[in-house]
Amino acid sequence: MKEQAREITGKDGQKYTMKSINAANAEQFLDFMYQVSDDTHFMTRYGDEVGQSEKEIKEEEKRLQSLYDDSRQTMTSIFDNEKIVGNIAVRSIGKGRKTKHRCEIGLGVRKEYHGAGLGTILMEHAIDFAKNAGYTCMELEVLEDNTKALGLYKKMGFVESGKLPCGFKLDDGTSIGEISMYKLL
Repeated sequence: MKEQAREITGKDGQKYTMKSINAANAEQFLDFMYQVSDDTHFMTRYGDEVGQSEKEIKEEEKRLQSLYDDSRQTMTSIFDNEKIVGNIAVRSIGKGRKTKHRCEIGLGVRKEYHGAGLGTILMEHAIDFAKNAGYTCMELEVLEDNTKALGLYKKMGFVESGKLPCGFKLDDGTSIGEISMYKLL
């Protein structure tokens, strides 16, 4: 979804720009995903699994442009100058009549920006976007040991709907449960 850039202020008093991203932001977004995925095990991939080859950049350009051109989906990022420091995706679960009321979200913030309130700003934006797009149910998954994210999601009104005890298996063999959450809009 095409959204105009706007200035936001973090809890730290710092000014940032929030806007929807498209194909032109593919390299910046992959850099963001690499860094966030490398900093923590909470993301679905490790940093070294985030491809940044020319082919992968072209694939990401197509994916981002598709989200940008879809009025019911968005990929919204927070920028500190030219660097993406936070991102939230709102994606349709399905397009058929039985599931078109549902969307899923994915959130990430660079580690060095944790505590600046960017997660809350992105979540508020995603909830407003989802309501305006006609969704009535938002869904997400979060690892059981991601206590900061769990606290944020509960603060935003999400409730737990289940847990997959073996949701993630880390390289060292550790299994971590994945909690499913939802919010009715």
